[in-house]
Amino acid sequence: MSRRITVPIVVAAFLLLFGGRQIPRASDLSRAPDPDLETMLAEDCDDDAAQAAQGEKFVEGGVLADNWPPNAVGGLIPPLRSVADPFPTFDGLALDTENDRVIMSDENRHSILVYDRTAGDLSNDPTEPVQFIFGPKAQLGYIAGVEVDPKRKEFYTVNNDSGDRMTVFSYGAHGNVQPKRMLTLPHQSWDVSLAPNRDEIAISIQQANAISIFHRDATGRDAPIRTIRGLATELHDPHGLYFDETHNEIITANHGNWTQIRPYSPYDPLTTDVGEYKAGAFHPSSITFHAADGDGDRPPRRTIQGGVTGLNWPMGIDVDLSHDEIAVANYGDSSVRVFRRTDSGNAAPVRVIRGAATAIVGPISVAIDTKNDELWVANYGDHTAVVFPRTATGNVKPKRIVRNAPVNTPTCGFTNASAAAYDSKRDVLLVPN
Repeated sequence: MSRRITVPIVVAAFLLLFGGRQIPRASDLSRAPDPDLETMLAEDCDDDAAQAAQGEKFVEGGVLADNWPPNAVGGLIPPLRSVADPFPTFDGLALDTENDRVIMSDENRHSILVYDRTAGDLSNDPTEPVQFIFGPKAQLGYIAGVEVDPKRKEFYTVNNDSGDRMTVFSYGAHGNVQPKRMLTLPHQSWDVSLAPNRDEIAISIQQANAISIFHRDATGRDAPIRTIRGLATELHDPHGLYFDETHNEIITANHGNWTQIRPYSPYDPLTTDVGEYKAGAFHPSSITFHAADGDGDRPPRRTIQGGVTGLNWPMGIDVDLSHDEIAVANYGDSSVRVFRRTDSGNAAPVRVIRGAATAIVGPISVAIDTKNDELWVANYGDHTAVVFPRTATGNVKPKRIVRNAPVNTPTCGFTNASAAAYDSKRDVLLVPN
């Protein structure tokens, strides 16, 4: 998503460092120093001091040497305290109604969670997944969008802020397993949508303001078949997308900010042709409709945009071709907005699900189940996904809730914590994500 959330709390480095290990309790972290550890460190310091006294120099190898810097105290040192969310956080969401599966990506713990389609209830207890993928072999980072292929029994997920790859797993994958195949993607790719009849996949790329279409079975550094990119496209920080084969359209949710990105690495094929520099700009959030077989700097067929739409950081989207509707996870005001598929311009949604009773908090993804007449919403703001009747509107309660943590468990809001600063005036730590 590349969310920029400022949290007046701490460093998530401890969580990143320990990965899947059990996180120590606060009482463990605040205990008295380990005497064995203190003795070991003291002995190391004494050895270094002795070497220095004998005139030994720490020159050979320089900063690449194991003993650099001289006399440094290192090793596994627990922090005085830490703030971290040990529970998964739902992000991407995909439904397979043929096999009764729901696949969700977890950006916090870097895992994929699979639930039965009928999972969830109105209790306060966590809902157990029927399958999960988690561990270093899986190569999952800050994963965002997910997609499912019921015919081939595969599911896809995109590494967004780190990893720069799409991973593909079979339905039988479970635990710490390697992907079936991987595809290298440009930095900050966010969503993936499958066109099964064309055997193609579409990828939204935030920083390149682009949509790239690949062969479904592309692997490694295979190049895209075509890319929709340029000023005329009106793609401004694209996120959720849907490949509509029936109407030959790719429908995309755009946050609205645009900037010209320079290459991050030697392999950034979509960001090297920067040409003349152009200043960045902010546009209203939008939903764009491009010809699915388009290529290059092509304008959209139509755009939904304007104050009446209520679009505010639109994230994942899904399309109901049976009823000609588009559902949008509207992160900015914690709502789900439903538009007509044929809408254009400053169009009002046909219905909105929003309010305290809905339990929608920071929605990231939506999925429409026309077979069972339901609407799924993945919340990033807490540890839940909520399920409604497909035509639900207003401040209504969900039919059931899928929880990945006990009720009322707080979330830190960490996504990709990259720094920390101390504000001495307010006595808080500021953590940009």
